[in-house]
Amino acid sequence: MNLKHNILIFLILFLIPPTKAAETLFLYKGTFNRSIKIEELYNFKKTKIANTKLKNLIKITNQNEKELHEILSYKIEIPLSPSSKLMNSKIGEVFLSRLTEIIHPHKISNQKISTKAIRSGIILGSYKNNQKINLIDFFKAYPTKNIAIDLNALNKTLKKVESLKDLIEFYSNSPLKKLKDGRSST
Repeated sequence: MNLKHNILIFLILFLIPPTKAAETLFLYKGTFNRSIKIEELYNFKKTKIANTKLKNLIKITNQNEKELHEILSYKIEIPLSPSSKLMNSKIGEVFLSRLTEIIHPHKISNQKISTKAIRSGIILGSYKNNQKINLIDFFKAYPTKNIAIDLNALNKTLKKVESLKDLIEFYSNSPLKKLKDGRSST
C-alpha cells in the first residue's frame, strides 16, 4: 500500500466522527407531516403493542397495525459482497436514485447524499445483522439523525410495482403462453 492510501484510512478511522444512527422518522404526504421516534417503531416491532402516538399515526395514514408490524419485522437476506457490487453498478445507481425520491435525510434533497445514505444504511444494517436486514435495522444503520419518507412517492412506486406484478402475472398465466415459450405458429 502506498502512503496516500494509509493516510486516507487513518483519516477515515480516527479523525472523522462516527455517524449517528437515525433517531426520528418524518412522514410527509402533501401538506401532512408527522414524526415518530425509531425507538417507538422498534418497541412496536418487539412487543406488537402500539403506543398512543403510533396508534394515531396508523389511524391517520389508514394503515393496519398487523400489516405495519409485518412490514417492520420482514427480514430479507442481503449478502454483503454481491449487494455492494449491485448497488455500485449502473443499474444499482438507477435503483438507488429512484429510492431517494421516497427516502432521504430530513431537509436534505441532494440526490448524491441521499444515495450514499441509503447505500450505507443497507450495507451497515446487513453487516450488523448477519447479512439479513429489516426496516428497523435499516433505520438504525441510516447515517443521519433524521429520515424523511415521502408517502406520496411511496404510494406511486407501490402502484407501479403492483401494476408490473399484475402484468407479469397476466403474462405468466395467459393464453399467450405459447408465445412466451416460443411455440407460436407465426
